[in-house]
Amino acid sequence: MAGKICVIKSVSTAIPLFYLSVFKAPEFVYKSIISIQRSFLWGWGKEKSPIPWVNWEELCKPKEEGGLGFKDIRKFNSALIAKWRWRFISQEKGKWKEVLESKYGAELECPHISVKH
Repeated sequence: MAGKICVIKSVSTAIPLFYLSVFKAPEFVYKSIISIQRSFLWGWGKEKSPIPWVNWEELCKPKEEGGLGFKDIRKFNSALIAKWRWRFISQEKGKWKEVLESKYGAELECPHISVKH
């Protein structure tokens, strides 16, 4: 079980990292990733459907709160996008910023992410 937890924390979160840091993922992507993680944890490859012994939201809580510390993919996606927006707002120079400004304008709009100054 410890090996499965380690794989979920490292691999299944790292694979979609680039996509999640650049784009707001649709709901079906979140559900697919969570489904793969749950299936792997509770019994990957079994013919019968596995029994989830603990609610997934409980497993996503930090270890200090009794969870296993899995990342909530929705919150992780929002945080990664907010990080890029913060860099765009706070940094004055950079080739990546010049490219975004030339393509999208000086103020990059992300209506689903709010960043406080």
